[in-house]
Amino acid sequence: MLKHIAALIFLTISLSAVVFSQTDGTVNISIKTIAKSGSSYSPKHVLAMWVENESGALVKNLEVSAAKRRQYLYNWNSKSGGNTSDIVTGATISAHTTHSKTWDCRDKSGTLVEDGTYKIITEFTSEHAQGPVNAISFTKAAGGITLKPESSAYFTDLNLVYTPKSTTGI
Repeated sequence: MLKHIAALIFLTISLSAVVFSQTDGTVNISIKTIAKSGSSYSPKHVLAMWVENESGALVKNLEVSAAKRRQYLYNWNSKSGGNTSDIVTGATISAHTTHSKTWDCRDKSGTLVEDGTYKIITEFTSEHAQGPVNAISFTKAAGGITLKPESSAYFTDLNLVYTPKSTTGI
């Protein structure tokens, strides 16, 4: 009888590890913004970069450079409610450049997130209107990933590298 109970406990723990897998690791992302011609204030612009989960909920802010005119980052504001309590914000950016960030696979409260599909979203604007938005999706799991998505009209030199550390189950 004890053997059956021990086997059942082991099976339950093993299934929990599979169903609720949390792989620790880091995501390094770099993306270069390109000026939008005809923009009112270009090359000056405001920018936000954040992580979303599969459901589209904001997991963590990575960068918000928008001391003023933050209200024109419509997508970011919709997801974050303007809350920047999880990062240090920066001033309006004076020139287009490469933005390199690292995400430690943790949410705003510092808790390791479950494995699954995530997006790194980048949004910027040089005017009092919606600007370009870019999304790079990847799957966080036990295996590493290197992505080099194609450039678009306003984003180039895109790179995402996910490097797992180890796997633990809940």
